[in-house]
Amino acid sequence: MSNFDVSKEWVILVPPDVPDVKKAAGDLSRCIGLLANLGKNRYGKPPAALAAPVIADASGTATAGPVIVLNSEGAGPERNGFSWRARSERVEIYGESGRGLCNGIYSFLSALGVSWPAPGEEELPLPVAKDPQCFPLVNDGVNEPSKYEGCEGDPAAVPWRRFVPAGKKTVKNILKRSEAFIAWAARRRYDAVVFPLAVFISELSGGKLKQFRQAAGEYGITLEAGGRDLSALVPRSYYFLHKDIFRMEEGVRKRANHFCPTNPATIRVIGKEGGKLFRAAAEVKVFHLWPDKGAETVWCSCPSCRAFTPSEQNRIGVNSAADVLAAVNPGASVTYYEKSGEGGNIPLRKNLFRMEKLPEEKECFGKKTGIA
Repeated sequence: MSNFDVSKEWVILVPPDVPDVKKAAGDLSRCIGLLANLGKNRYGKPPAALAAPVIADASGTATAGPVIVLNSEGAGPERNGFSWRARSERVEIYGESGRGLCNGIYSFLSALGVSWPAPGEEELPLPVAKDPQCFPLVNDGVNEPSKYEGCEGDPAAVPWRRFVPAGKKTVKNILKRSEAFIAWAARRRYDAVVFPLAVFISELSGGKLKQFRQAAGEYGITLEAGGRDLSALVPRSYYFLHKDIFRMEEGVRKRANHFCPTNPATIRVIGKEGGKLFRAAAEVKVFHLWPDKGAETVWCSCPSCRAFTPSEQNRIGVNSAADVLAAVNPGASVTYYEKSGEGGNIPLRKNLFRMEKLPEEKECFGKKTGIA
């Protein structure tokens, strides 16, 4: 089906055991209602408003007439795959989990031309001129939703999409407007939001983080911690009394960028400071410890570290952090950054996972809105 007729009396059937899809289902109903009345108003149709689709429990009595069936197999939130197909009287949207089902709903709405440039903003498409109640289903450029139309079998393999805030100002704005941001992130099909570790130990962020986590849970969006935070495990304040734990460059200890990973004192500091950070984010299951931006290969050249490449030193550092995390939060994991073929012969801890390409840091408010 190349066009979707919004004027029909659609009924949206929602599975009762997937609570984190309720808001997305509400968006689906609201947007179809807006599109139906947009066509009427633009082309001078009768002024009587068309009602938005009714949302009904899928476990109830079978519904006659046009239906949009939402379905999920109830997998964990780490499974975000989805598929959908649209026919004249029946639309089926499937998600591996509640998170995947939300992705499928917003994929379908995006294919109709609905877009969300920034939090609190929504743009609607133009209907087909000769048939103002019909809207073409097109590819929106995100996860190629058009290829799922009429699909059968397994859902699409959708990459896990993380929103990484660009700087403290963006983090502050997100926490200040958490509900608007989360709604936008869900509509843009982000599966997780990554906050710096410092946010979790900030007294000012406590109540706001709780509110943010609650809003995120309504869409099945995951809260993750870290980012370019590997150096945060060795606070720069140690430099004045413990220069030996910082990296050496041309015989001089440097405060900027990373640390000296082969010094036993460094490992003790990581155990102490990393333990504090990981305990503060006890509910988080995925931590990101990536090297400093623009200084990925800037590591230590002291006599002990000189035997190791920058990538090997990075592995030694993240291994130490992974050991601390395993003791504090055994069910959590750590991602680290390393290109294919790097890392040498340094074995990795079981709770470490490599990222060869890092998410781009983005803004989402103001003139520099980041859209992935």
